[in-house]
Amino acid sequence: MGIESHRHHNETARRRWGLLARALTSNSNPSRPPGNEVVTNQPQDLISVRRISNFGLIKISPLIDVDWFVYSAGDKFCMKIRHLNQILTPEDLMGFNNTGNVCVWPSEEVLAYYALGHREEFFGKSVLELGGGMSCLAGLYIAKYTDATRVHLTDGNENSVKNVRRIVAANRLDHENDGKVDCSVLKWGEHVQDKYDIVLAADCLFFDSARRDLVRTIWQAMKSNGVGWITAPRRGSTLDKFLEEAQNVGFKYRVSDSYNQDIWDRHLALNRDCNYYNMDIHYPVFIILTKSL
Repeated sequence: MGIESHRHHNETARRRWGLLARALTSNSNPSRPPGNEVVTNQPQDLISVRRISNFGLIKISPLIDVDWFVYSAGDKFCMKIRHLNQILTPEDLMGFNNTGNVCVWPSEEVLAYYALGHREEFFGKSVLELGGGMSCLAGLYIAKYTDATRVHLTDGNENSVKNVRRIVAANRLDHENDGKVDCSVLKWGEHVQDKYDIVLAADCLFFDSARRDLVRTIWQAMKSNGVGWITAPRRGSTLDKFLEEAQNVGFKYRVSDSYNQDIWDRHLALNRDCNYYNMDIHYPVFIILTKSL
């Protein structure tokens, strides 16, 4: 890709986030969970897109404190989650490190739901979540409801990590698990000292400028016999570009559309009943990465 084309793709992505920021801040009601708004799609505006806020797999119920909600996956799996209640401007989302502060994205919801259905996979394993945003929802559910030995929750934004630390404390994961859960700022491309059995990432593939660093961070952080679990929509060529980068560093990969019956059924229902639902931009596919060493 040429320099001008590369800049165009990044600028288009940044404009999308700016548009989303304006839509999300147009309703300032703090008792309403972020992420339930829709970005209108004007025919003349090629960068706007109507957004699916969630797949309805995890129920969100407000608590008395307007910043806190209970996330419930069925009757057995509940977690208190704090939303970042801040005023966003289009400039706040000019860099990828800020996108996780907006809401819990459907890919994170799907990854958390999938992990809860495969709790045995985490027995005795160390887990790293990359780009977990303001909640690191998948990693938190794994920390609370599996026998993983260590869960390291990370994001590139300090505000997100501070919020995740508050969530960890509110769910008593810092006391009940003897330091099993830790949180830190981790920017892709920086050195990762520890190695992990399972590396998670949800909806982290969209910015061209960050994709190579993400792939190399996953490679560096993963044990030789480890596995990566990635969820993200295809979004045109963004998934293919990620897979190309992954293959270039030595990863083997497997991509699946139908990986969980509940998630697939929800996709089919949205595809049938929602006239602006688009599988390419709304439905998270599931990618498994392994090293070919």
